[in-house]
Amino acid sequence: MNFQSNDLSEQSFETIVTETKLLVLKTIGETLIDRFDESTEDVLQEVYFRVFKALKKNQFKGEAKLSTWIYTIAKNESNRMNAKRIREEEKAKKYLNSEFYMELIEAQTEKIETSSFISSMLDSVPLVYRKALSLYLEGMSMEEIAKEMSVKQGTVKSRLFRAKTWIRENLMGEVPYGA
Repeated sequence: MNFQSNDLSEQSFETIVTETKLLVLKTIGETLIDRFDESTEDVLQEVYFRVFKALKKNQFKGEAKLSTWIYTIAKNESNRMNAKRIREEEKAKKYLNSEFYMELIEAQTEKIETSSFISSMLDSVPLVYRKALSLYLEGMSMEEIAKEMSVKQGTVKSRLFRAKTWIRENLMGEVPYGA
């Protein structure tokens, strides 16, 4: 492939890409670490971006064949991507092993346990009060609860009061500190 650096048109660049794409893809495939295969398109795009930029700046000296020069760029870009992805993996491993992440997981676990405990407590509340209490805990207003249950607002208030009283009298000894 003959190339004059002062003759870079869109058509000549398309020709360069067409004639070297298989070589570049093969080079990327051989150089890129297998677990990073999903980065092939990114590397391919970066290779041709660098080739175009270098050709525009007349950085291709013609000391080697154009395909050899592009092969070198593809190899370097693949190695650069390998290094970048390895750094990202190490950063992720550090984060996953960090105290902050462990505390976050622990807090989520406690939330789930607390939620399960509250759920099981609600199951022990007498049925006549449970529905009103559940709807109230979901964030519904007294008016919305009354409509949902087809009762008056006064009845909803009374059932909620009785549910709270029942919980205080029957379950307060079971509530762990901080729940």
